[in-house]
Amino acid sequence: MTLKCYVIDDMPAITRLIKTFIEQTPLTSFAGGETDALKAYNSLLNGKIDADVVFLDIEMPGVSGLDLIEPLSKVTNVILISGHKDYGQQAFERGAVGYIFKPFDLAKFQNTIQRIYNNQRAEKTQSSGSLAPYYYIPVDGRGVRVRLKADDICFAETTGNFTIVNMIDKKQHICSLNLSQLSELLPTPFFIRISRSIIVNTAKISSYNSSDVILENGKEFAFGATYKQDFIRIIREHGMLY
Repeated sequence: MTLKCYVIDDMPAITRLIKTFIEQTPLTSFAGGETDALKAYNSLLNGKIDADVVFLDIEMPGVSGLDLIEPLSKVTNVILISGHKDYGQQAFERGAVGYIFKPFDLAKFQNTIQRIYNNQRAEKTQSSGSLAPYYYIPVDGRGVRVRLKADDICFAETTGNFTIVNMIDKKQHICSLNLSQLSELLPTPFFIRISRSIIVNTAKISSYNSSDVILENGKEFAFGATYKQDFIRIIREHGMLY
């Protein structure tokens, strides 16, 4: 997931500066800019411009950015930009999600973007309800299924045609699904396959490096040759990495 960013400011130099910040921030892409505030406002409201985040200047010819926040906040995330701190409370009361003061600072810019990104990802995850509290895992060929609490699953490893599901209490369950079948049951990004033989619960990862994933229980697994890039992409897309 990448946040498409649009800039409304009557000073092209400000737009160019924000564009530079956007290009230096992996979570964002530049969707364009406009010096005519009312033109941009109408285009955003009627859907001609698609933007996840709008950087909106307060003081522009013929219009105050404060007057545009409330309607724009219904279709996008509005970050107000200004050289004055006096408007902060009004901006948030009208629906702005951020307020950046001039002169701009890259670190503050990126912190604001990270917060918006995490909030959007959390809302999507919550609304999708993609992680069930329990999963019923087949343990033999006779239809027997064991109920496992998702939060208690630490990792799963393949052995032949079977998969061993390892729990945080060190109990093991021999599952009759292969690892590919189990990975379809356990949803991304809560569970990620890091090699041909290992799926890990991302909540149980304590750290990772260029070659290995280390779990909270001390277990250490090597990335598979083609799996590390997918691992990093997934955790970045879901707001777990910056």
